Amino acid sequence: MAANSRRRLSFVDFAPPQAWHKLIEYTQVTIAFTKLITDFTNQWAKICFLASSQLHQLVIDFRKKTEMEIRGKFQLGGRMYDLWESLLLETELESQALKKMACLMEKEIAGQLGCFTTSKSIQLSINKQCRNDLNDIVNKSHEIVQKLQEDYAKIYEECGVTPDFHCAHNSYVLELTGVNSLRSKYQYHVLPQLLQGMEQSQVEIIETACQNLQLIASVIQNYHEQRHHSFKSFVVTSATANPNEELENYICSVNETSGDSSVPTVHIEFESFISPVDIQSTMNSRYLSPHTTDQLIVYAAPVLQSQLIARCRETGERLKEIKKEKTSVLTATAKQPAKQCQPNDDQQQTEKKYLVQMNDWMKKKQQLRLLELEESVLVAQATRYVNLKKEDIGVKTDLIYLEGEIL
Repeated sequence: MAANSRRRLSFVDFAPPQAWHKLIEYTQVTIAFTKLITDFTNQWAKICFLASSQLHQLVIDFRKKTEMEIRGKFQLGGRMYDLWESLLLETELESQALKKMACLMEKEIAGQLGCFTTSKSIQLSINKQCRNDLNDIVNKSHEIVQKLQEDYAKIYEECGVTPDFHCAHNSYVLELTGVNSLRSKYQYHVLPQLLQGMEQSQVEIIETACQNLQLIASVIQNYHEQRHHSFKSFVVTSATANPNEELENYICSVNETSGDSSVPTVHIEFESFISPVDIQSTMNSRYLSPHTTDQLIVYAAPVLQSQLIARCRETGERLKEIKKEKTSVLTATAKQPAKQCQPNDDQQQTEKKYLVQMNDWMKKKQQLRLLELEESVLVAQATRYVNLKKEDIGVKTDLIYLEGEIL
């Protein structure tokens, strides 16, 4: 298919949220279109099953009528009767071929396409929830920064440059750095990856839809080619029938029965037999003291020391926990679940189990993305701690410990 050809444009090239909404709408429509193909195939299969059943019953009914209305009254034989029996046989083969084509459409096309559509619907729901979670994180971080900035300005207006002001300044700058790092990673890494993943899923949906349309046409083509070949043979065979010979054979049989050897010559013009063919938040500079910058204010107050030590330890411990959680999640998502082929009786249970496994696997991947975002925020904050003048702040031991955690 055309999935391997390189596209000149991508949704990543457009600015969100327009690209996101357009991609969601397009995915929803293509999934709905795939469901439409599935329903069409199911309806076609039902029609074929019905036609097969009706043709089978038609053959049964006319065989009974032949026995009762024809052979019961007269022992019909010869080429004409053989052709009639051949036509009934061809009709029975037509019924079986329709049933076989219906089974292929129902199981090989509609069944697998239905499972594929369900899987892509679940994947779309997970991607939408992942984007909503990411937006919630970004919005929450903006609210936190805004609250810290308001507290920072309020302390300056009420108390001026005091230890509390320095503490509020440090908290504000640390959070601002972390949030900006989060926004950067979200905008330039996480969101493009999410869009690319959805694009790839969309390519798979389009490719699968086209492949199944081609498969439907191929099944119908094979059916018609087989039936065409069979009926073509029947037409050739029926063309060899000679009505004069049929009647002459019958007259001979009558003559033999009557015992009269003198049979008058009869010239009869017979008509030829013709068989019918079915053809982001900005810092307000007016709230800042002229001598302040975006760097940490080193102050020897005991409260600031204890708070910084506590933040160092909390950050280091959380980084440890994140590393353990990431290791666990990476192990769980190392191998994508594979669909296994089972006998027909277990196929439905196997497909349900596969969908559950795929749902769990995608949730683990979403959890891994959230852990990476949290880790990037903590690393940005921790980098601020490590860059302090350790001999001035008096927390050298904890900073060295934290630096080891970052590395």
